[in-house]
Amino acid sequence: MKKSYGFEVSLNGKKIARAGIPKDNYVVNCIVDAVHRKDGSEELYMRIGGLDSDAQMHVGWFGEQIKVGDKISIEVIDDQFDEPTSTSKKFTKEEIREQKIKHYLHLKEELKDYLEE
Repeated sequence: MKKSYGFEVSLNGKKIARAGIPKDNYVVNCIVDAVHRKDGSEELYMRIGGLDSDAQMHVGWFGEQIKVGDKISIEVIDDQFDEPTSTSKKFTKEEIREQKIKHYLHLKEELKDYLEE
């Protein structure tokens, strides 16, 4: 087996996860979002997750709102990973196609006044 890599993530000095998947095929990510929408709503959010490609499962270790002044620390690690706190199956091709068709029909209805038949 190849060496696995992951991240030890701390928030305000407190360790929140040692995220990693000890397999050959995986994705692990730490995502920090700062969103400001046209309607004025805002969001500061951090998530730590990934994909166990062999098992076709999405995994997660953390997902919460953050705030101004929070300090996030990320260290690259290669062992002693925490088990994910959440898992969910990867969407099948059929499920993805269903969602695309649903979205297409919604857009077709929404834009009907702009479409030429």
